[in-house]
Amino acid sequence: MNRDELRELIRIVEESDIDELEISRWGRTVRIVKRRPSPPRDLSSGVSGSATAGTPDVAEPPAGPGPEEESKADRHVVESPMVGTFYRAPAPEAPPFVEVGDSVRTGQTLCILEAMKLMNELQSEVNGVIRKILVENAAPVEYGQPLFEIETR
Repeated sequence: MNRDELRELIRIVEESDIDELEISRWGRTVRIVKRRPSPPRDLSSGVSGSATAGTPDVAEPPAGPGPEEESKADRHVVESPMVGTFYRAPAPEAPPFVEVGDSVRTGQTLCILEAMKLMNELQSEVNGVIRKILVENAAPVEYGQPLFEIETR
């Protein structure tokens, strides 16, 4: 299965009502899982779900962002565009593409994602500083899984 076929399968899953697709070919299996949004929350009680009958499900917004929310406001999360294996370096003996604290620019390679023996470089979409690397080297990743947090400038 090549990159275009994988993209087409991902597009099909995204545009359909199915939540998961698994295909096996030539001894290899590809599994695509659609992330579901969280159910709406009633902020006044902290419980998920809908309001009682006859009462609109409306919650007051919080007064303002807390310290943690403010610090995350300038963070960009890099998500995996495909199912595959995450590699931090171009080769086992080579240094990683990026480390926590490194400055990165748009277009700079962050990691390699291997899918069906194809090595795909994942590049930064923003300028900033790597604050977190959320995946271990050589770990399997799923579509949409967070990989990096970048503090944008």
